[in-house]
Amino acid sequence: MANLYLALLHFPMRSREGSIVATALTSMNVPDIARTACTYGVSRYYVVTPLASQRRIAERLREFWMEEEELSNRREAVSLVAVREELEECYEEISRTEGQPPLVWGTSARSNLPYLRVEWDEARATLRKRPVLLLFGTGNGMAHDLLQACDALLPPVRNRGYNYLSVRAAVAIILDRLKGEEE
Repeated sequence: MANLYLALLHFPMRSREGSIVATALTSMNVPDIARTACTYGVSRYYVVTPLASQRRIAERLREFWMEEEELSNRREAVSLVAVREELEECYEEISRTEGQPPLVWGTSARSNLPYLRVEWDEARATLRKRPVLLLFGTGNGMAHDLLQACDALLPPVRNRGYNYLSVRAAVAIILDRLKGEEE
């Protein structure tokens, strides 16, 4: 089976006002998303930020959980975390590891985006054949240029009504939809 990789991006994100910003790291996202990624067999979880101070914080969080003797389950999960400055580094690393470039799928809570969508059944089938880098945004979501550069977008978790989940919750739901019934 091809491998699934996650990237939690902090740039280029949209602010509430719609401008493009780099968002701050949320410390809970590092171990919590790692635990979910480990549960669903994700190969690597990238925390991507152009801000050196934020990368240092992410590395310290990773190191803390790796060194904590009493938390071996978290250590296993946090070993999936790799902190990177740019998304391109993740793409190149996966291409080398897998021997082929990954498909890049974006996620968004917005259902009215004009970009190519991949439905859940097709996404599950594709995961059995090709490596995939799955992008999650922070702040008020990924910039349109980034979403447009994706090979496809997964459907939003909810298509109507209130749809403003934490990224941790969205990652868990999406991974369950992609890999929850896997043998």
